[in-house]
Amino acid sequence: MKEVIQALEGAFLSYSRGETIAPVRLAMEVKPHKGTSLLMPSFQEKPDGLGVKLVSVFPENIRKNLPTIFSYYLFCNPETGALLALMDGAMLTGLRTGGASGLASRYLGRRDSRVLGVFGAGVQAGFQLEAMKVVFPMLKEVYVFDADKSRTAEFMKKLPKDPKIEVKEAAGSDEVAEKADIIVTATTSKTPVFKGKLLKPGTHINAIGGFTPTMQELDEETVIKSKVVVDTYEGCLSESGELLIPMQKGIFSKEQIHSDLAGLVSGKKPGRENPQEITLFKSVGTAIEDLAAARLAYQRAMEKGAAPSFEI
Repeated sequence: MKEVIQALEGAFLSYSRGETIAPVRLAMEVKPHKGTSLLMPSFQEKPDGLGVKLVSVFPENIRKNLPTIFSYYLFCNPETGALLALMDGAMLTGLRTGGASGLASRYLGRRDSRVLGVFGAGVQAGFQLEAMKVVFPMLKEVYVFDADKSRTAEFMKKLPKDPKIEVKEAAGSDEVAEKADIIVTATTSKTPVFKGKLLKPGTHINAIGGFTPTMQELDEETVIKSKVVVDTYEGCLSESGELLIPMQKGIFSKEQIHSDLAGLVSGKKPGRENPQEITLFKSVGTAIEDLAAARLAYQRAMEKGAAPSFEI
C-alpha cells in the first residue's frame, strides 16, 4: 500500500503538469439485462503509460449465482497500443481507491490521529484500513459500522490480526461520528450515513463510496463545514451526489471546493492548516489512479520474471 500511495502521488503530480489524459468515465446501459458497462481509459507521459478499465455492473447476476460486478484492466504499450497485461480490475480498484484515500489523508489528516471510523464493511473497507495504517502510525482503535450486522461480523472475522490496533463493531453511526479522528465512508448509500453535527473539530473524512449524482453518503452540514478536496474536478462535478445535491439546493458552490488532489501534491494549494479544521476528501474514482496502480503491478511482475506475454 505504501508503494501504491507513492505511485499515485507521482501520477497526480503528472496530472497537475498536464501530462495525463483521463476522460470522465463512459457509462453505457445494457437495458435488456438491467446492467451497466463502464469504460475508464487513461494515458500518461513521463513515464509513459496507457490503459483502460472495463467494469460491468449487472445486479441480476445474483439470481445466476454470479458476482454482480466484473472488472478487468488492459495495460498497453503506450508506443504501439499493443496489449502488455490483462489484470484483475477488482483488486486493482481496491488498491488504488485505498491508496488515493491514503494520499489525501497524508495532506489533510492529523498525524496524531488515533481512532478510525469505517462506514461499510465491504471489500473496500479492508483496503481503506491498510491505507490508514500506513499514513497514521499512532492508530489504535477502529470502529466499524454497517447496516447489515452480518457483513460487519464477516469483515472482522476475516481481518488479519494486528496487535497494535483494536477493531470494534460500533453500536451505531453516532458512536463512529463522535469518536473518530478519521472517518471513511465506503457504502452505496443514497442517504447520509451519519450526522455532520456530531463531528469533532479536527476530523478528516474520506468519502469514497458514492459515485453517482443520486448517492449521498454525507449530509449537507458535513460538506459545508469542511475544507473540501476532490480527486478530480471533472469527475466529482459530474458524479458526486455529496456535492451536486447541496449545489442544486443553492447552499454550496464549486468555488467552495478548496482543491483537487493534484493541487495538494503539486504544492499549489495547502492541505490541513490547523488542528481544528474539518477536512473532507471526496472521491468518485479516476482512471489516473487505475493506470498508476497497473503500471506498478506490471513493474513488479517484470522484476519477478512473471510478466505475461501476448502474441501480436
